[in-house]
Amino acid sequence: MEPQSVALVGISRDTGEWAFNILENLLSYGYQGRIYPINSNTSEILGIKTYSNVTEVTDDIDLAIIATPRSPVPSLVKECIDSNILSIVVVAQGFADASDDQGKQLQKQITEIVQNSPARLIGPNTLGTANAFIDFSSSFVKIEMKKEPIGIICQTGTFFVGFQDLRLMGKGVDLGNACDIDFADSLEYFESDPETKLVALHIEGIQDTERFINTARRVARIKPLLALKTGKSEQAAKAAQSHSGSLTGSNKVWEAAFKQSGVIQVGDLEEFVDLARTFSVLPLMKRPKIGVATFSGAMGVMVMDSCQQYNLELGRLSAKTKRLLHAISPPWLNVGNPADIWPAVANSRLFTKGTRQGLEALLSDNQLGAVLFICAPFDMKFTTELCQLLNELAATYRDKPLVGCLWGPYGDEAIKELQNAGKVAAFPTPERAVKALARLNEYSQFRRRL
Repeated sequence: MEPQSVALVGISRDTGEWAFNILENLLSYGYQGRIYPINSNTSEILGIKTYSNVTEVTDDIDLAIIATPRSPVPSLVKECIDSNILSIVVVAQGFADASDDQGKQLQKQITEIVQNSPARLIGPNTLGTANAFIDFSSSFVKIEMKKEPIGIICQTGTFFVGFQDLRLMGKGVDLGNACDIDFADSLEYFESDPETKLVALHIEGIQDTERFINTARRVARIKPLLALKTGKSEQAAKAAQSHSGSLTGSNKVWEAAFKQSGVIQVGDLEEFVDLARTFSVLPLMKRPKIGVATFSGAMGVMVMDSCQQYNLELGRLSAKTKRLLHAISPPWLNVGNPADIWPAVANSRLFTKGTRQGLEALLSDNQLGAVLFICAPFDMKFTTELCQLLNELAATYRDKPLVGCLWGPYGDEAIKELQNAGKVAAFPTPERAVKALARLNEYSQFRRRL
């Protein structure tokens, strides 16, 4: 994960668009470690001296990335180990994921070589690792990395590329076929990593489930673990077997294993991204009930329905909070939770003043564990002021989660701006916002019981 020197075994001379050149990618990221291209057909690539094989390199090498076709991989792995390179990534496909016996035999050879040595190997069939904190990735696909407190452990390069709603890549491990390094090994790294606040897992299948459960149970006590288990249907399980050579197992068994170990199982990719955003920016809830401030009474009703659906309770407002809300509201308004603060905002004719007063009343209420704010940004000026206000409030009340439900013509812009600031989690619908808070509450209660 943190190599200071890298050998690129089998790196191509081809550069530019569609070359998928790892060396070119590393240089573009600004990686500061030493790079040793291994290619016997040229003396340099992109101005960097090349070597015919790793045995010619006299310096210590932390990591070898083997980017050749599958057939020579076992001998190259052995050559790396004989050269005292003890961390290896194998990029090529066509091993246990292949339909032919040769691929399975090649993976068996690699596994035996590594097991009889002190070396550790990621792959084959992998993009390897990524670490935005040192501007490094072994991926042949150029990816956008950001110093997010999110660690990804996956069995596909999809999560390295990221999604429109969220760049997941703070640090990542694509296990590929996982012939050596597996989920438990990767969890042990993130367990003690100070730069990782949340670990998100994409799981097709696991060989050593007992070790995974024991490791996950330990890590979940200090960091939230999200898991998207795929290959749940019979047809999908067969596809997973051909994709990464994984043993998928029964869905009910997986659900029980996750629950037993404190892992937060997500149902789909949308929830995976939503919860990654939530847990990476929000503190845990100290109380199980929430307060809601809304510009729309109708949206407040939708929140109440969602709270019932996802087993999240609206809190009873303290006497002090009611007094504060009454003070800014017209006398005809029935103050409650959800709190309709639009009349106060409209009455003051100052967006930030009325909104701040309403939100501060809820955020300062010790009986509430989190606050959800519902609003429709209607122009760019409004959006800018809104995001600035929410970020300021989140910084002031840093121990209480603040979540936004932002829709309307500039809702997407506001959500992205808040996401980039990393203090407030925001969503386009009440259902997604409430569901995220409900899962945050579940994990918070799990931690309080420890």
